[in-house]
Amino acid sequence: MATFKAVILKGKNDIKGDGTSNIKIRITHQRKLKYLSTDLFISPSHFNNKEGLMKYGKHKNFVNVRLTEILHKYRLSALKIDEHINTMSINELREYLLKGEIKNYQIDFFDFIREFASTVEVEATKSQYLQTLSNLRKFVGDKLPVSEINLNFLNSYAAFLRSNGVKNGVINYMRTFRSLFNKCRDKYNEEEIDRILIPQYPFRKYKIPKRGSKTRDHILTVEEIIKLKKHKPLNDREKYARDIFMLMFYLIGIESKDLYYLGKPRNGRIYYDRFKTGKEFSIRLEPEALEIIKRYKGKKMLLNASEKFKDHRIFFRLINHNISGNKPRNVHGILPRLNIQKNVTTKWARHTWATIARNDCKISMDDISFSLGHTNKNNLVTDMYIKYDYSIIDESNRKVIDFVNLHCTSLDVPLNNE
Repeated sequence: MATFKAVILKGKNDIKGDGTSNIKIRITHQRKLKYLSTDLFISPSHFNNKEGLMKYGKHKNFVNVRLTEILHKYRLSALKIDEHINTMSINELREYLLKGEIKNYQIDFFDFIREFASTVEVEATKSQYLQTLSNLRKFVGDKLPVSEINLNFLNSYAAFLRSNGVKNGVINYMRTFRSLFNKCRDKYNEEEIDRILIPQYPFRKYKIPKRGSKTRDHILTVEEIIKLKKHKPLNDREKYARDIFMLMFYLIGIESKDLYYLGKPRNGRIYYDRFKTGKEFSIRLEPEALEIIKRYKGKKMLLNASEKFKDHRIFFRLINHNISGNKPRNVHGILPRLNIQKNVTTKWARHTWATIARNDCKISMDDISFSLGHTNKNNLVTDMYIKYDYSIIDESNRKVIDFVNLHCTSLDVPLNNE
């Protein structure tokens, strides 16, 4: 709730030539301050800011009565919009008090997203929220009153996304939309005092669609990854994309963000904390991986990716586009020329490694899970007491790489660790 108090400002610009200063009404709202001028001017020394009253002077009684009237007027005006005041910015409240007009103030969902996103520290999450905001603005314009978000709106927005070529991404956008809507309701609804500014919850009836293609389908067969490995690139970008994708495969499907920020190896191993889980991880560098690393060695990091690209998103987009193609950017891509009609991304290296490990190399599910750096939520306590034997990961990775190598008709690197 906004509060009002009479004060005198004593800065150089606040004192007139005759030594008087205007008594102002200070508005405090949402931890911010604004001031409203009055028709009263007195000497600052005659006013007590702590009590908000004139203490000295022959016009003391008149001034104090007048201040009481002004404060009563503003407080009464604020009470009239009690159900909306928490949704108003301090500038909107000041404008309302000056004009004396009660507007139909609405919670703007876009303003909420901007405000909330500014508090998020994880850049990927913040980017996801702002991307959802951008798409919603394309759909409805510059404002979206929360009261307009209903079941029909959700269905129309999902249809809009599909009409613009979004497929499985609709699921991510709608989940992010739901998450932001929940946070908005948490901010403005106060159930404990029965103050509900956002009563509707359309996500109760809206069914978020299921994915059209499952994660386990995001794989290249052994024959397909061999074709990619042996492909002769047409340009440097294709060569870079092919090599980095194969490097990710040789590093057990390391995530592109982890690879981008990866530091120098120690004793023939890489060490890092996965961005996704925060879990410490280590992989031995096999000869196949070392050969690629030598070609793209970084000055301070393992690779020169951070020297070539502004951030990790540009890095993995270049790989994705040159592996699978990107028509809007006129990038044909390696796989279409190999007659592999799959929209492969950097994440496929991880799924492919795991599938070959299980189906072809018969590695146990537990060892595959360990090699991928998965955290077993049922064994978090046990996890704390185990000093892991990374030779399990090393042996599993070597089996997968050997299996692929043995199916190549020609090899560019030795099969052993010599």
